[in-house]
Amino acid sequence: MRRLLELVAKLGISLGLIWYLAYKMDWPMLGHIFAATHWGPFGGAVLLFALSNVLGTAQWHLLLRVQEIPITFRKSLVVYHVGVFFNNVLLGNIGGDAMRIYDIRRLSGQASGGVAATVMDRFVGLLSTCTLALIAYLVLPEVHDLASMLVPIWLGLVVVVGIGVSRRAGLYFEGLARRWLPARVAEVAGSLRQSMGAYRHRYGLLAGIWVLSLMVQLCRVLVYWAAGLAVGMDVALGYYVCFQPIAAIIAALPISVGGLGVRENIVVKLFGSVGAEANLSFAMSLLGYLAGILASLLGGVAFIFRRMAPAETR
Repeated sequence: MRRLLELVAKLGISLGLIWYLAYKMDWPMLGHIFAATHWGPFGGAVLLFALSNVLGTAQWHLLLRVQEIPITFRKSLVVYHVGVFFNNVLLGNIGGDAMRIYDIRRLSGQASGGVAATVMDRFVGLLSTCTLALIAYLVLPEVHDLASMLVPIWLGLVVVVGIGVSRRAGLYFEGLARRWLPARVAEVAGSLRQSMGAYRHRYGLLAGIWVLSLMVQLCRVLVYWAAGLAVGMDVALGYYVCFQPIAAIIAALPISVGGLGVRENIVVKLFGSVGAEANLSFAMSLLGYLAGILASLLGGVAFIFRRMAPAETR
């Protein structure tokens, strides 16, 4: 019952924010924008999101291999796409990350390793998102004040990743968990800490994973850039690199369904700060979201037809 109420609350927030933004839009103008949409760039947006999923699979697969989880890249591809489908399409309360961890446990019998790989995957992705935005701010002086929003987040992510791979810091926080948390939770935290230690001193591998992660996040920024081209939005690519990460981070907060409504309001405000017309920004954000939905449907197909037999090693 509690989860149902949470879902209803999130859905209410999303619908309320969309209604608030839609109330301010010029509907005849929006209708003209969508009627004049160039479907070639929109198709490119769908393909870019699909490419980001393949690159994201490669990133997550490398993290799994460090955990010595015997899963082929093909099965990683299926599991990853199913997770993306659950994240982007379904309104239920089972997150895509939880689905990935569940599938890895069924495939390999290992739980903590799958959790560690997925947690590391998530944090590296957020770190890469912030890094792209901060790089863009260096060459766009008119939006330097926005960098103050991301620098603390970036530093915090660096600290969290460092704690995850540091033996001394990990043992310290594990001790705190055993002291203050219920025994079962502390046991899970200790198991996760040990699994995270597998990435210690793997600097070359982590650098390669970070490069892959930067490529994933850049592709997802380009999704919205292509959606902007589709609706005739005349804004330089650098602003997308600046603004989309902020919108993505805020939309990731668990206060709405899939970030819907939150993301659109943030996008309209940020792009409006550089002179972009609100109707165009709103249309671009919705088309970018739709491109992700369409690309995610591959995960739905994979979920229906997958076979969950134990994975063979490659």
